[in-house]
Amino acid sequence: MKIIYWSDFNCPYSYIGYTRLRKAIDELGLKIEMEMKAFELEEELEENVVVPMRNHYARKYGIPEFEATKQLNEIDEIGHEEGLDLDYSNAEISPSKDAHRLLKLTMSKNDPQLVENIIEKLYRAFLCENKTLNDKNLLIEIASSEGIDTKEVRDMLESDAYKVEVEIDKEDAKLNRVYAVPCYFIENGDEILAIPGALTCEEFKNALQDLKSGEIESKTFE
Repeated sequence: MKIIYWSDFNCPYSYIGYTRLRKAIDELGLKIEMEMKAFELEEELEENVVVPMRNHYARKYGIPEFEATKQLNEIDEIGHEEGLDLDYSNAEISPSKDAHRLLKLTMSKNDPQLVENIIEKLYRAFLCENKTLNDKNLLIEIASSEGIDTKEVRDMLESDAYKVEVEIDKEDAKLNRVYAVPCYFIENGDEILAIPGALTCEEFKNALQDLKSGEIESKTFE
């Protein structure tokens, strides 16, 4: 069984969904290959721009800042219920392209555990620790903490390496009608189950069990 999914490190629901899915896989004792594909939610942000999340959220959805703060706090609470110390309401958002490029470099190492570790640390950096994903020193620090050569990461970030791969992922998203994240495609042989959104752990478990047993015709997730 394999799961291909589109996510963005700027997206709290991507982190929540990832956490719930990993928990479902562990509780079922399944061995599943997972592949994350890049999706940039905030493509309009300039490379070196950093914006307080409250301001950005209010402008993006056309709501007053106090309402934006309330909704962001509610998202934090959803994360807290999953054991994640989200602080999305106090975050400062920036472009995520370099974070996705770092993940592509990590994936080239063919070490699934290393990939999972980097994904977790990138999510936490922005969503829990109030760090910004366009900070190249931060990305180098994260990579170095997992044993990836500092010079290799710095050289990558100072070049155009993996930018094409990120763009290909985004084009693949359009071809697969993925317009929001997270979105998961679970493959088992010739059967594919598409799941848009961060389901609960139990819903993910049901989906995985149904696909594994061949009982997916009666299940629809919207």
